[in-house]
Amino acid sequence: MQFIDTFLKRICEAVGVVGVLAILSLMALTVVTVVFRALHIAFPGTYSLSELLLIPAVSLSLAYAAVKNEHTRVVLLVDRIKNQRIRSALHGIMLMIGSLFWVAVAWATLREAIRKGAQGELSPIINVPVAPFRWAMAAAMILLIIVILWQGYKLLRGMKLEEENHTPEKQT
Repeated sequence: MQFIDTFLKRICEAVGVVGVLAILSLMALTVVTVVFRALHIAFPGTYSLSELLLIPAVSLSLAYAAVKNEHTRVVLLVDRIKNQRIRSALHGIMLMIGSLFWVAVAWATLREAIRKGAQGELSPIINVPVAPFRWAMAAAMILLIIVILWQGYKLLRGMKLEEENHTPEKQT
């Protein structure tokens, strides 16, 4: 079990670094575009490049947030349950049920990657192939599903998740 945890964390951290690099690239592109527009110099294709950079920036960050247990979750009902075992089991079941949404997203992304990849889709103006970005998003969604299912399994087995930062602290 420790091997799987370590393996998933390392993959998600590596993927998270790529997501951060995409965000930094997007920030740099925005700053350069604004500065050069102030000088009345326009770069064609910045919107297309921004769209492409948003794909890894968002999709690759999801698995990292999930493995760090930093994703958004509703704890209104679950926090009222006093029994830790029932609370963990309910949380695990809800994670697994919630993963069905991401399965649907991954399935649609895979279908779109196959369909558009066969057409040889290129981004407008800059003619960059879109297929690698679609496949990266599909892979990120699959990684996210694996992380969520693993966390759900761990909770059902009564194991704690790595960093639970969203539970409210009890004041004495």
